[in-house]
Amino acid sequence: MEYEFLFVVEGIDVDDHKAVGVVFDQFDGLLTRHRDRHLLDVAETGANAIEAAHRLVARLRRALPDLRILRLDPELVGVSDIAERTGRSRQNVLQWSGGERRTDRPFPEPEGAVGRSLVWRWAEVNQWLRLIGAGDESVAPLREEALLIDLMLPQWQQDLADGLPLVRLLCTQDEWQDERTAVMQMLQDALRQPLVMRTVAALPRSEPDRLSVVCAVVQDRLSAVLEQIAPDDASALLAVRGDETGLHLLGVASRAMPGTVPVSELGLSGNATVGDLLLELSSRSVEPTTPLALA
Repeated sequence: MEYEFLFVVEGIDVDDHKAVGVVFDQFDGLLTRHRDRHLLDVAETGANAIEAAHRLVARLRRALPDLRILRLDPELVGVSDIAERTGRSRQNVLQWSGGERRTDRPFPEPEGAVGRSLVWRWAEVNQWLRLIGAGDESVAPLREEALLIDLMLPQWQQDLADGLPLVRLLCTQDEWQDERTAVMQMLQDALRQPLVMRTVAALPRSEPDRLSVVCAVVQDRLSAVLEQIAPDDASALLAVRGDETGLHLLGVASRAMPGTVPVSELGLSGNATVGDLLLELSSRSVEPTTPLALA
């Protein structure tokens, strides 16, 4: 799904024609100035708003190194704004916000008030309007998603500034959740080690500034790991705890690429588990920077 983001930014200016051109040509976006604030309107695809923002921050950093994203603009709207955007009357909007238009979902809660007038997040209003056929097709982060993105923006940008990839953790919700959580905690410590990061940096990736990590358990089938790697992610990192203390980090690819080793060459069937893979690798010499093609 494609998500639209309205970021408050600094480091680039509407008078910088090169930056404006990059925003338009590479992101089909728009950079505007409102009083003393610069706003960047861009879109990105992802399984959810967090993933889309994650990918977008990495792309923006690569294309515009001087850009710094401060936060998402909540794009607050009042009754008159909603009426103008929908082509309806203020009375219609007041009926909606007052609950006079019955739907399966109540009108969104206001974000606050400006003077004596209530204001709402446009993303939440637009989502509600689509239920009655009055919204547009644009999708933006909702309140909880926006808050999480704002929380993560400083860390994401600091990691990129330090030359580290943005890590996207993939953790299935199932009966092995405690084990996966333990893997996730060990992984966070491991990624702070320079040697580990050099190994990770050597893995071929479709997006050099992003790294998908599958938090696995030995019971997982390799086919289930493959399903978690997005089609546009050529490779990812498989993190699994092989014993009580050791964490294994293996490069895995969703398709055969130059330098990969197909798991079929290891004698593993399509029903093989992550545990089977670890057992097989323990008796072979495969460099940790060599991705294993799971497809």
